[in-house]
Amino acid sequence: MKKLSIMITLCTIVLYIASFNAKASDNTMKNIVTDTVQTVHIDPVCKMKVKTTNAKNVVYNKTTYYFCAESCKQKFVAKPSNYIKK
Repeated sequence: MKKLSIMITLCTIVLYIASFNAKASDNTMKNIVTDTVQTVHIDPVCKMKVKTTNAKNVVYNKTTYYFCAESCKQKFVAKPSNYIKK
């Protein structure tokens, strides 16, 4: 009877830990997906995907544009109308 009691206790602990880890990984995945969706932009000059953290940026007409490199940024600054969809 004592062995059965120990087994039930161990199973309860294992299930508790497993449910805690599942909740933590769900939240982690949500953060990763949200972070990825929010930080990727398209460079209007060369059309590359650019992460916000690595990008050069310019605010033009109250809109922020992100660039892969300083050269793309300079092309945009020189003539923004060539790269903005109307």
